[in-house]
Amino acid sequence: MNKIASILDRTMDCLLELPQPVIFKTYVLDVLQSNNLVSSPAILNNLHSIIYVALFYHMWFLIAKYIIFPPFVKLKMQWDQEEEKNTSAKTRKHKLHKHQSPKKRYNSLVIQCSIHFISLLQCVFVLYPSLSILLNPAKSSEIFYDSEARVFGTTRDTEVVCIFAIGYFLWDSVISMFYSSIAFVLHGIVSAAVYFIGLKPYIQYYAPVFMMFELSNPFLNFRWFGIKLLPSNNKFIDYLLLFNNLLLMIIFFLARIVYGWFQIGMIVYDYYTVRNDPRFILFDSVVIVGGNLILDVLNAIWLSTMVKVAIKLLKGEKKADKKD
Repeated sequence: MNKIASILDRTMDCLLELPQPVIFKTYVLDVLQSNNLVSSPAILNNLHSIIYVALFYHMWFLIAKYIIFPPFVKLKMQWDQEEEKNTSAKTRKHKLHKHQSPKKRYNSLVIQCSIHFISLLQCVFVLYPSLSILLNPAKSSEIFYDSEARVFGTTRDTEVVCIFAIGYFLWDSVISMFYSSIAFVLHGIVSAAVYFIGLKPYIQYYAPVFMMFELSNPFLNFRWFGIKLLPSNNKFIDYLLLFNNLLLMIIFFLARIVYGWFQIGMIVYDYYTVRNDPRFILFDSVVIVGGNLILDVLNAIWLSTMVKVAIKLLKGEKKADKKD
């Protein structure tokens, strides 16, 4: 674990210590400042690092697309072809990818695998610093000890969480324009905007707090990879996916429902406490609370959907066992 932490620290430090290009300062920062588009020194000083983080994720996307996943996708397609040969015509209706040519299916699966891989990678790069803050009182409760500190306070550690979150969501917004739907584009833009507010700084303490939602994402990605890349009709893999799905629902409930609803209550309390402070920004506060409330409601809906699917699958298995 120490070696992994050391690699993560070195990688993050390397990205954050890359110099600001002179052209960037001349043609980007000066334009933003002169037109009063961005006034926050923290955002202006870290904007180049955000771009570097986005490019870092894209570099790994290209590595995944052209090197990592092609052999796995080819192997999966071979398994599917073998399974289709041994499957009756009636069952094959549901198995065959009739509306996609093999080449189109191959390209689509490689791209989607690469996107999910970056989603998994960003979980590591935001959860590591977030947990390092929240599990260390010297970096969290001792600094952000009251509502004023939690709303207006800032540290380099919480800035780093915002930088890596924004870098990912900007990358996600752009990549979704090419390979996904408008809903994912909007999700990336809104998420990036929320963490830009945090970087100002404003409620920066809550950047690592709300990153705890990402605790369920690795299991969501494992589930996706298991369904898309592993052989079907394999008892061991089925049980492995079942165990992963169980962990997914438990962690989703604890991180996004229990913890999420508690923290939205805390942030509302902090806002109410500092409402008369001249630094209090009503618009940003409404955006943060409104966005998180919508997300919390969606999380509850998604969890109920997962539970319904799980119950349906269990009932289906019981019926199959009775027939056997």
